[in-house]
Amino acid sequence: MWEGKVFNVGDKVIHPAYGAGTIVDIDEKQMEQERCNYYIIQLLGQAGTLMVPVARADQLGLRLPVEQPQEVLEVLTSEPTDLSSDHRKRQESINVDIRSGDVVKISEAVRDLAHRDRENNLTEADLKLYRKAQDFLAGELALSQNIQVEQALKQVRSVLESVDEEQE
Repeated sequence: MWEGKVFNVGDKVIHPAYGAGTIVDIDEKQMEQERCNYYIIQLLGQAGTLMVPVARADQLGLRLPVEQPQEVLEVLTSEPTDLSSDHRKRQESINVDIRSGDVVKISEAVRDLAHRDRENNLTEADLKLYRKAQDFLAGELALSQNIQVEQALKQVRSVLESVDEEQE
């Protein structure tokens, strides 16, 4: 018997690969020889829906949004970690953090890329990762604070700008 977290229609959730969304339905589908229940998730800011097998949701990392968004914002203002000067190693490390779906690791990635950006050392690939991590973080903060994604993104950028001003 499966013992993972049970979600309900209306729950706000975070998928580690796809980001923030809301469960809009739980649907039974026939796949091959087996009938399975799926969470149908409407992702924030994206057209279409995501189907996650209920029995594998825990294993896939489906979770509730962070309860204390202030802790995430504090990570953004904490001391940055220097990223590798080797662009391949740096980007792989950041990708791993983003794909983990761990809000702290993603916050650290945003913080560290912001620090590197201040020194004008971001490649185009770094900039893409930076935007992706900011968007993921903004989606999570939007759900946890019940605000629009755009507002959450402004909040993230405002915190990062305040760090810029402190360091000048």
